[in-house]
Amino acid sequence: MTKKKFIIGGRIFELELLGQDIDQAFINLHAAYFSNQPLDLTEFENKIIQFFDANPKPSTIHNCYFHNFTVIWSYFLSERNFSEAEHIWDIALSTVLQWEQNNPNERIHKGTAYYFWGMTALKHGDLDKGYTLMHQAVEEDILTEGNPFPDTPALAFATLNYAKTDQKFRQWVIEQANFVNERLVIYATLHSRTFNLEEFRTKFLLNPPSVDTIFIFAFALARLNRLFAFPPHITQSRFSGQLQANILFDITLVIDATIRAKNPTKRRFVDHAEYLLQHYGHPLSKQELRDINNFFKNDFEATLNNAISGTLLLLNGTPLTRIQSDLAVAYGLRNHEAHDISSVAIIWRRFQELAQCVMNTLFASVDFL
Repeated sequence: MTKKKFIIGGRIFELELLGQDIDQAFINLHAAYFSNQPLDLTEFENKIIQFFDANPKPSTIHNCYFHNFTVIWSYFLSERNFSEAEHIWDIALSTVLQWEQNNPNERIHKGTAYYFWGMTALKHGDLDKGYTLMHQAVEEDILTEGNPFPDTPALAFATLNYAKTDQKFRQWVIEQANFVNERLVIYATLHSRTFNLEEFRTKFLLNPPSVDTIFIFAFALARLNRLFAFPPHITQSRFSGQLQANILFDITLVIDATIRAKNPTKRRFVDHAEYLLQHYGHPLSKQELRDINNFFKNDFEATLNNAISGTLLLLNGTPLTRIQSDLAVAYGLRNHEAHDISSVAIIWRRFQELAQCVMNTLFASVDFL
């Protein structure tokens, strides 16, 4: 598409040229924001309706339409006025959604808008809204391209694809990848492994049990990263423990799915635990794993504390190895969170160590399976 520069309120703006009427509508919109000119929103919306009546396809034109809102969006973002930065995408989308409702056999590609809106929500600190919008962008990309794995910025974000350079919000993805790498370095040191981030990307991020597994992992990881950044003195409560345990439970579900992909005839976590430890070379029998589960049932907090510390003993007095201890932590948390919403102090007091144990179990699942 052709671009053209305009001066509005002493500033130079570049817009995609889409047609005389819609171009003038966008100039008026920018003038309203940057030079205090009045704007008839109803007239603006009517111009959008007319534009899409004439251009129901292709998606490249739809992207240009949404890109013409980015100058205003970027301004509010630079001013850290996140509410207005989000609102501009509501304006961009509302009339489009109304047009689709009036034209049920047509659809406008809205991935660009949802991606930028999601990016804004995340900068605003709203993880739930940000990830919801980003995944809405993924769904739009899938529908438009007819491909369950479109090579788009939204999917790169949702699947932690830090290697894709063509994404506006890559820095966020890199930050999450760096967080994973920090945990990986600890895993490799504790377990005397050479497993690294690129191997994790190749074996897991690019080859997951399912795309849903990566989706929930990436979101859980972002929540975990955010909690790690909180000052410790604000997370010393039962509610904090519930929140922390909930995030770790989600990661145990990822572990479950990862092992089940290689152990498909089994459904229970105890079977997957046995399978992983066999392949790691530190086996425990199913009865020994059940004994560990009974330890948790009898005294969850003390057992969890011992497993974190690496001092948990089997009934015969044999101490667990580090991988067995890490897996015991994941096993105990998974069963506890599946059946009990109550929290215990050990979770918030040793949360970062707990998280490392659970991540170690995931890394071992990818590393050895």
